Amino acid sequence: MKPTTIKTFLDVHTWTGLGAGLALFIAFYTGAITVFTHELDIWDQYSVPAHSEQNYAMAEELLQRVLSAEPASAESLRLELSSEDHPGNIARWYQRLEDGSYTSHEFRLTGEDTLDTAPNSSNLAGFIYVLHYTAGLPSSFGLYVLGIICVIYGIALVSGLIVFLPNMMKDLFVVRSGHNKKRFWLDAHNVVGVMSLPWHIMFAWSSALLAIGVFLLAPFQWMVFDDDLMPIVGPELGRISTLAPSGNNAPMLSVSEIVHITQKEVPGLEPTQLRYSHAGDANATVRVIGKTRTENLDPWASLILKANNGDILNVSHPDNKSPGATFYDGLVALHFVSFGGYLAKWVYLLLGLAGAFLFYSGNLLWIESRRKRRKLEQLRSTVFLARLNSGVCIGCMAGVSAAFLTSRGLSGFAERANMMELSYYLVFFASILWSFLRPVAVGTRELLLVCGMLTLAIPIFDALFLDTSAVGYAIAGHWIVLVTDIVAILAAAAFFWIANTVNKRAKYGDPNSVWSSSSHGARADQLQAPTSEITNTPVQH
Repeated sequence: MKPTTIKTFLDVHTWTGLGAGLALFIAFYTGAITVFTHELDIWDQYSVPAHSEQNYAMAEELLQRVLSAEPASAESLRLELSSEDHPGNIARWYQRLEDGSYTSHEFRLTGEDTLDTAPNSSNLAGFIYVLHYTAGLPSSFGLYVLGIICVIYGIALVSGLIVFLPNMMKDLFVVRSGHNKKRFWLDAHNVVGVMSLPWHIMFAWSSALLAIGVFLLAPFQWMVFDDDLMPIVGPELGRISTLAPSGNNAPMLSVSEIVHITQKEVPGLEPTQLRYSHAGDANATVRVIGKTRTENLDPWASLILKANNGDILNVSHPDNKSPGATFYDGLVALHFVSFGGYLAKWVYLLLGLAGAFLFYSGNLLWIESRRKRRKLEQLRSTVFLARLNSGVCIGCMAGVSAAFLTSRGLSGFAERANMMELSYYLVFFASILWSFLRPVAVGTRELLLVCGMLTLAIPIFDALFLDTSAVGYAIAGHWIVLVTDIVAILAAAAFFWIANTVNKRAKYGDPNSVWSSSSHGARADQLQAPTSEITNTPVQH
């Protein structure tokens, strides 16, 4: 391949990576945590008094009480069935407001069989998931922005692979450490990128499809099918429309009867959720969603029944889905790792963190390649990206740890979810501000220390203030709190170690680097250009 061609693809890789890197760091770091969203939700509710395990009769009681108290909920009501991990049935109603937005209502039965309308204040898992698909941007457009960024991410992957191909076999497993930090970061960047390339290709593709795939269908919807595309595509993807309400009332089958019918139709089904449409109407339908014992990538099945007589309108099972539904649901399963149990989740966690490293190291490579080797004054663009890279990336990690800590510390407070989100954004933007107020190396080290302290505070808080120790619950068979605390301790140790490494390089590294804390290097962005070139030797004080 011609050097000019490689140079062109290198430029494409560099600028697409820079354009998407910071947002993708947030998406990958929070996405790695989101892999354990179910376990995180359990951890978040650890200190909230749990309802005792409830049966289908109590689920039926909850359903009838909600329909009686809130008749408008009959249009669309979700009933989440009690499980060992999430004891207590929950009914949810998403009320549509006049401005087109939705507000959520949550209902439970208390120990006295009265209706509890107080919302669950725990929302840590949900908030981190929102960060994953919006990178912290407003939800109204953040999803679409990240979808476009994922397309850019795909371009960066392809161009990076083309650049690496000529020396692939020679450099694939080589990571050269030493004084040449650019060489080290390049080797590490290449190894991580190439070894996890299939996963990154899947993630770029699935993310773009899930985020902005609707825009690919829009021209056909409007120009070819005259607004009739969705009735054609929907059944192919396993999406069946519910029946229109008849206007006549009719009694519905009980929850236990509906579950019995679905388990008879799909043996081994473990129902987790019932979605009612137009409850109490003669055309009321209920969609039963649950897990099946299958060897397929996607274990989820769903059935749609008439709620008054149990007639089955549609069955979507991993073993008999249409090709379109199999492809789409398989892609979703790959993206959200709903297969392979805990082994697959831990692999995805490591790959997600490696992906975050990929974008962080890519920015470091740009900084190292752009800085002037033997001059005190560095390019403003180099210093700016060095500050922004530290502020955004470390600020995201510190903000997530602050959200963990706030959610745990305010357990039981009605405003816990809002305060948890506020703590993230305060720490995130304060970190960015701090990175621009302090010398690059000093600010980076201080932010890493703060990140380590916030992360270490999570297990310390659990040890001091929870009613039962994490070890005690692990002995009883509940491992989530203990595993979370251990991971937090390891993460805090990693942050402290990186801070120490940054500090060593700041003291003993190249004094002309943006990462130096010497009297010259620490403020290189504030100095005027020197009249003569400075040799790369330690500064004498």
